[in-house]
Amino acid sequence: MNNEIKWKRYPLEVEHDGETLKGEIVYWAKDYRVELTSPLSAKSQNLHMMYMIPARFVTPLDTDPRARVKDVDIVDESIRKLKLLFEQNFYKS
Repeated sequence: MNNEIKWKRYPLEVEHDGETLKGEIVYWAKDYRVELTSPLSAKSQNLHMMYMIPARFVTPLDTDPRARVKDVDIVDESIRKLKLLFEQNFYKS
């Protein structure tokens, strides 16, 4: 039996402070992080959901409903994190 986690990737692109920020959400049902890829490179910390909670992290790629499992959409929060990653890394200098 293969217990390897199959990480998914969901692309993000947003305008912020006159810059086009590009990145992606790297996730599976119980963990996710945001990666900024342009105009600079940075990663957020992983956010984890306890296994006992009957919920899963989702993006628009996840169209298969699960019985008795609540979907937690992470796109809006990930866009906020993408902007924060940019601000924390771009304005350092």
